[in-house]
Amino acid sequence: MSDFIKYANSFQAIARLRLESITALLEILGNPQKNLSFVHVAGTNGKGSVCVFLQNILSLSGMKCGRYTSPNMIDVCERINIDGENISSDDMERIINYVKSAADEVCKKFGEGPTPFEIWTAAAFCYFYEKKCDIVVLETGLGGVRDATNVIPAPKIAVITRIAMDHTEYLGDTLSEIAAAKSGIIKSGSKTVTLRQSAEIMKVIENRCKECGCPLIVAGEAKNEGFDKIYEKFSYGDINNIVCGLGGVNQVENASLAIECAKIFGISDAVIRRGIARAKNMGRFEIVSENPLIIFDGAHNKNGIAALAKSLKRYFGEKNITFVSGVMADKKYGEMLDVLKENGYGKIRTVTVKNNPRALDAEAFAAAARAKGFEARSYESIKTALEKTDEITVICGSLYLYKDFAEETEYLKK
Repeated sequence: MSDFIKYANSFQAIARLRLESITALLEILGNPQKNLSFVHVAGTNGKGSVCVFLQNILSLSGMKCGRYTSPNMIDVCERINIDGENISSDDMERIINYVKSAADEVCKKFGEGPTPFEIWTAAAFCYFYEKKCDIVVLETGLGGVRDATNVIPAPKIAVITRIAMDHTEYLGDTLSEIAAAKSGIIKSGSKTVTLRQSAEIMKVIENRCKECGCPLIVAGEAKNEGFDKIYEKFSYGDINNIVCGLGGVNQVENASLAIECAKIFGISDAVIRRGIARAKNMGRFEIVSENPLIIFDGAHNKNGIAALAKSLKRYFGEKNITFVSGVMADKKYGEMLDVLKENGYGKIRTVTVKNNPRALDAEAFAAAARAKGFEARSYESIKTALEKTDEITVICGSLYLYKDFAEETEYLKK
């Protein structure tokens, strides 16, 4: 691991939801974010997919489009991307070293350094400004109103994806409180795009838009036209014959949000169709092996697991499926297990996510699964958990598992 990665990951790992330190950091760096235009994306599920769909569309339209997302799957350079190309390790090291001196000054002022996420966010803004991006698609880290990304001026568009109970220790114990936190990215001068959500959530979003004087666009229903393997075919509005480049039933609503944003920019139907089709995003209902058939899905909460189960039923019917899963101890993994059980699934092989202090021990997870009626056994690694199964295998529970899968197996190297 190079020095710059060690440096950027050396700060406190716990989220610190405040804007004071990131604001001070960026002021020292010359406030690069004030010279950029943004589409800001918040929500519980689908943020990363919306960002990928939209970046592909905007790049194909001729814009130089930056994308900032988290967490990374294998390489930290995945977080900062322009027109589909990740920042190089050399550029990342250079930018991080540039941010480091400013971070030291912030530490003197506040008595503590910026968090890793604040470091990455500042580095992304510096890089996108240096490379003269026309537009940046920016994913929030946690929440919205006090998330480090919310230091930006009013975005061109604020996007609110599907909202569910999420990070309650930080965002609140009700859907209204969580929706309020995530709707904090909506600012005067922005347009807001969302999808039809529960009445409780819609009320919060609508009220925020009224307070800020922002037009609210609610994505409509797409017309289903079947699927090819795991990729949905659909029509949306006047755009026909759209094929999702990302697998899974839930990607249609994510693509619809990206389409509504693209319409605001005046992008043609043909470019929109091509952008949706060519989108790729690691770890989101991704076929990582054809033979044997292994699917990786980063679903890590109740809603994500429900979407995963819906996709599996659609594409594979009642075929037997074995799950390989590792979770964070602070997640409501019991609810995830309940959803799998309700959908008729009963086999799970548990692993411990490597090098993560938040990870739940594999045997503790297996015991929790057995208590709910699963045939469950813990394994030392993903590699051993994948051995001796001739059924469809689905890896899920945490995006952090993707790096373990890449390092322990040869599937992604083929």
